[in-house]
Amino acid sequence: MKGSLKFLAIGALTLMLGACSGGEKQEVLDTGRVYKVGTTVEYPPFESWENGEIVGYDVDVIDAVAKKIGIKYEWKDMNFDGLISALQFKKIDIVIAGISSTPEREKVVNFSIPYYKSKTAYIMNKNNPITMEELEGKSFGVDLGTSYETTARSIEGAEVTPFSSTAGTLLALKSQKVDCILVGEAVASEYVRNNPELEIFGYGEGEECSIAFNKDDIALQESFNKALKELEADGTLEKFQAKFGF
Repeated sequence: MKGSLKFLAIGALTLMLGACSGGEKQEVLDTGRVYKVGTTVEYPPFESWENGEIVGYDVDVIDAVAKKIGIKYEWKDMNFDGLISALQFKKIDIVIAGISSTPEREKVVNFSIPYYKSKTAYIMNKNNPITMEELEGKSFGVDLGTSYETTARSIEGAEVTPFSSTAGTLLALKSQKVDCILVGEAVASEYVRNNPELEIFGYGEGEECSIAFNKDDIALQESFNKALKELEADGTLEKFQAKFGF
């Protein structure tokens, strides 16, 4: 997914760490609290709007975990590049948005064990075909703050344009303003299914998607990890993935 994976403004957040951490560690799960779950509802089949409700794989995962550990929650739809900052400053309590755990991110938030692994898909417009051997010097559209931005910038001579919304990234490719966009494989399949002029022409190394928590919410992180292990062991995660065509 977006990755799940995603590169955020970690340097700036690290500088602010002292101002927003160091609170009381929550080592006992508070089941009377309504937890705010931050996400970005632009990435079907992970998150999307349907009849005024958020649906998708990530939604099913959160709901299954919440039932196992006995908590209530509510969704907060936000721009992806603001999720980690909001979590750090406790405007939200949980982030699920295809985010991968990296050493830089681990400086400012905690992560669960992985709940999904996604390859990176390369998508082109059929009217402007390219191959994986022709990436050098091409133009790339990516969602701002994602790990796909980092991947694109590692390509020699790449011209990378970050967009603040998935709609902007997709439109840039459809209108041939960029040669290629990078997204997670499940999201890419949805894009291609709904936009016949687009095509996946290759895959790159993927990333493991995890759920993020504020540094102070120790019990919440531990409870999620236990529940995710159980959902993996009993086949629930695999069932959810099959439901959404992974």
